[in-house]
Amino acid sequence: MTPSLEIGNGNWAVKSDSLLGYKTIDGKYYPREIGVTRATTATRVNAEGLVELVPYNLLSYSEEFDNAAWTKTGSTISANSITAPNGTTTADTFTPNAGQTAANVNRTISVVVSPYTFSFYAKSFGQTKISLVSNLTATYRAIVFDLANESAATATGWTASIESVGDGWYRCSATADAASTSSYAFQISNNSTGWTGDGASGVYIWGAQLVEGTEPKDYLPTTDRLDIARIDYSTGDAALLVEPQRTNLVLSSEDFTNAVYWNNSNTTDTANQAISPDGTQDADRVNGDAVNTFHRIYRTASISASTAYTFSVYVKANTLGFIQLALNNGFTSNYLFSPYANFNLATGVVSQSANGATAQIQSLTNGWYRCSITATSLAGATAGEYNINLINAGTLTAFQSWSGTTNDSVFLYGAQLEAGSYPTSYIPTTSASVTRNADVVSMTNASAYIGQTEGTMFVDIVFKNPISSVNRPISITESHWASGGSIRLDVTSTQFVVDIVNAGSSVGAITHYTSVLPNIRYKIAIAYKQNDCKMYINGVDVGSDTSTSAMPTCSELYLNALGGGFNAPYEASNINVAALYKERLSNAELTTLTTI
Repeated sequence: MTPSLEIGNGNWAVKSDSLLGYKTIDGKYYPREIGVTRATTATRVNAEGLVELVPYNLLSYSEEFDNAAWTKTGSTISANSITAPNGTTTADTFTPNAGQTAANVNRTISVVVSPYTFSFYAKSFGQTKISLVSNLTATYRAIVFDLANESAATATGWTASIESVGDGWYRCSATADAASTSSYAFQISNNSTGWTGDGASGVYIWGAQLVEGTEPKDYLPTTDRLDIARIDYSTGDAALLVEPQRTNLVLSSEDFTNAVYWNNSNTTDTANQAISPDGTQDADRVNGDAVNTFHRIYRTASISASTAYTFSVYVKANTLGFIQLALNNGFTSNYLFSPYANFNLATGVVSQSANGATAQIQSLTNGWYRCSITATSLAGATAGEYNINLINAGTLTAFQSWSGTTNDSVFLYGAQLEAGSYPTSYIPTTSASVTRNADVVSMTNASAYIGQTEGTMFVDIVFKNPISSVNRPISITESHWASGGSIRLDVTSTQFVVDIVNAGSSVGAITHYTSVLPNIRYKIAIAYKQNDCKMYINGVDVGSDTSTSAMPTCSELYLNALGGGFNAPYEASNINVAALYKERLSNAELTTLTTI
């Protein structure tokens, strides 16, 4: 019962533009690349329970200093000239031109106010010193790394370190706080090193990385940065996160003190007062006052009529242990009847919700919760108001007055308003809305791993939210499923359906009617063979089709999508395992495979 192709099952490996599946032969793992397309950055919850940008390396082409993304000044780059720290011949040679004392290879990157760490690997090629030069602290500084003595000379506003990684290679790292939200230069240079270029010697370099925070993090290689799979730990286990496209309509999603994008009513805001869910001190505190009224921070966004919207924000208790989220104006004709929900920040539960609202609360690390509310806009609505209301009890109704003190406060981070009936992963914004594209995970040359006349498909999955339309966790298809063929699993809120299409016509189907719940683990196997198809879910035989005619010839594999030109995922899910078998597994094997 060995899969011809397996993805996940605790064996997760990600590289730029692809996810590594594997084939096991005689106990050895042989990687097989699974394509990932998103064309935008995204976030995930990492193994430490922190919200993290994917990829967290903000530099594209991190090993390709010869790429046009890197500007070369007074220097030349020779690509792939020596073995890098990872054992591949991908390290480049940085050679300053003759007479150059400030030659460099550099990037300019836009960042927000936060600490940042730049790191790269270096090895002597006739010269033993190399520097990082940056204006991140508003004034250009040179941090010099001595490869002969394994030392780093820091500059004002910076901390630095150097670490040997073997074979003459050193990882050089430097950290400073961004002076403001702006674009800054990062240069690998011979500036301030004391040596003048001779056009023949220099330093080998490899693996550049810029991350938010005070640690360099494990090195993450990138090409264009945008198509990297997200291994998510929000359910506690490592799983592939696949989501549809969403747009965060909230502007300045992390800076609640920004008066251009946020309004206050009987509240005040103070920036950077607590460690946020991303692990840095960038969470804001919002305080109430002693007036007997409602206390809120709020804003209005353009919305569509008769559409479900979800508003979410990360909240941590300070002196107050409750928070209320409410959707106003375009969601109600009277603010006292606004869709709202109250959240208990001590127990991590939704205290109450009303007026057409549904709500969720998700626990993170260090006392943080992500609270969300969903409601449908009014017919004819063009704008809607999202509100974060301070409350002192979980039983308060929408915008109910109460009297407190200026010490009443909570911490806030990461607000999001999105069209949809559930919250998806956080999308950071500054001065404009931001769209995260859909994740498309596929293998379009998968013929060798797909059983053509018989086989088995398996997926171990958690649907992250209530299914509002349809989810397609796994499918194998021809190049165009509608006119060709496919074997796919369709899931709605009330049923699991196996649909088998050959030459554009349905040749088999299995339907299992049941309530499909979010945050429940489902292990689903589809065994197919002419006149002998089965579906098993969580160890139970839930249906069969004994009249299926000839099977389709399939060449493509898709996760959480249909493929064949219909690639966008339909709903969000965490996929723990996906696998293909080239045999129709026995019923006993199907029972074993799907039993939790």
